[in-house]
Amino acid sequence: MMHPVDPAVARAHADVLDLFRRDPAGLDEVCRAARDRLAAMPVLDPHDPRTWNSYALITADVQTLLVYLREAEVPSSEPTHFRSLLIRVLYYLYESEKAKAGVLLAELVHREWEARLGEAHADTLNATVRLAACLYAQGEAKRARPLFERVHRQQTSQFGADDPATLLAACNLGACLTELEDYGASFLLNEDTRRRCERRLGKDQDTTLLATENLAGSLFGLERHDRALALYRDIHQRRRRTSGENSLLTLNAQASIAITLHTLGEYEAARAVNADLLPRYERVAGKDHSGTKKAHKRLVRNLRALGRYEEAEEVHGGIPRYGSPTPDGGHRALAPRHREV
Repeated sequence: MMHPVDPAVARAHADVLDLFRRDPAGLDEVCRAARDRLAAMPVLDPHDPRTWNSYALITADVQTLLVYLREAEVPSSEPTHFRSLLIRVLYYLYESEKAKAGVLLAELVHREWEARLGEAHADTLNATVRLAACLYAQGEAKRARPLFERVHRQQTSQFGADDPATLLAACNLGACLTELEDYGASFLLNEDTRRRCERRLGKDQDTTLLATENLAGSLFGLERHDRALALYRDIHQRRRRTSGENSLLTLNAQASIAITLHTLGEYEAARAVNADLLPRYERVAGKDHSGTKKAHKRLVRNLRALGRYEEAEEVHGGIPRYGSPTPDGGHRALAPRHREV
């Protein structure tokens, strides 16, 4: 589904173009004005697919502006609102599956902020995490791991093991360890992180849910599928309450259930979940989103496992128009890669 560009974003884009069309006294003056104009835009949630067309325009402006900022020796580390905008752009590139562009932008931003602000500055650490996240999403978990480890050490040293920022860093590291199939280490870290999160933040807080998802992923990797399924079902219900029925977080939790059901040989239950999930992914994130494509492939695999080959071939040719509720009336599913925040 196509969502319109936010009017405030369109105005900011036009204003920045106008600044560069003029005959200014100097490039540095124009760069500062353009930087400040973009920083003054309203904050849009980069996790919400409805903002992605707006962020696509913002990202193009930011990428061009950063080239001019370097040429004019104007820092991207000022003002604070511009740093915040760059972090949101990096979130958007991760969430919208443009990790390759995210790595290039994050490397540039991280290098400059580390030099100007210091490696321990909160925004430098944010940029470090965004770089690691995009590397992870690009399939380069080995390169991401030392970055996640560095942030976790820094947060632990500065704030302590139970601080919310440290717990989030532990979640990111735990997800990376699972992706690297170091299931023993990831289980120990994720179990400890979930326990700390529940005690410090509560069971329904987003970082706690992320830690629980990571623990389920470790259990899945250790082939403790029944326990993983129980956790995924609990996570899905909590995501429905905290994030909404059709948020990507909820849909990803539902996908996790479907994968685990299939692994346990419960093919009909998995088929019902995927048949319900597939059109919802397409409505929320579009037909080209990986969630949509993976749900499609899972549904075909479910049908083939059930011996319904003709139906599987029909579905293989396109997204079906039907959806079925899960046996208990809920909307359930497991993502092979664990989302980091």
